[in-house]
This record gives sequence, structure tokens and C-alpha cells, in this order.
Amino acid sequence: MDDVQLLAFLDVDPADLKPAPPPRPRPPELWDRIGLNPVQCSACGNPAWTTRIITVPGLGYRWLDQCRDHAMAAIAARPKRPPVPVEDTLSVLQAVAEESGLRMRVIASNTDDAGLRSWGNGG
Repeated sequence: MDDVQLLAFLDVDPADLKPAPPPRPRPPELWDRIGLNPVQCSACGNPAWTTRIITVPGLGYRWLDQCRDHAMAAIAARPKRPPVPVEDTLSVLQAVAEESGLRMRVIASNTDDAGLRSWGNGG
């Protein structure tokens, strides 16, 4: 979900967002926005738990402040990555271990069986 889609999802008018400086790692303004006296959530007005700088077409950089509920809703609405089969993940890890000259043993609990399974070298 890009910034414009996120604003639409949160039903936030981009023109209502306060101007922000260009994004940089951990700008000092972050603590000022969500610290002891947090600003209001851009969507509902509750105290913000998280904030970030987004880019709004035609308006530039803006602060997007979110309360816990709106931040969690936005996370839940993100497109999900397709699951990768465990066997594929383990085979990649095993190849890397072998290239590095290491032995690898993975022990995983399978909720479908009562026992344990071991994949990889030495399994």
C-alpha cells in the first residue's frame, strides 16, 4: 500500500496533514510528536503512538500520525506475501550452510504430529 492508498484507507484528507521535513533516519521531531505530549492521530484525533513522513503528490512531505488502532488497522490491511513452503526455506538455508562449510540441523515442531522432525544435514 503506497502513501496515497494509505491515506484513502484511513480516510485522511492529505491537505489536513502538517508539512514535514524531508525524510531522514530518526529525525529529532519524531520524539516531539509521539513523546510525552503526543500529537493527535491524523485519522481520529486520539493520541498518536506512531508517526512518519509521507510524500503527498502536489503537497510534498507531510506528517502522518497514527494512534494504536489506526496503525494496527493499516498493518493488517497491507497485502500479504504468499507463503513460502518450509522445505524451500530450509533448502536455501542448507545450501548456504554447505557453502560456508557448516553443518546444519533444523529441528521443528509440527503441530500435525506429536513427534519432532529434523531436516537438513545430520537429520
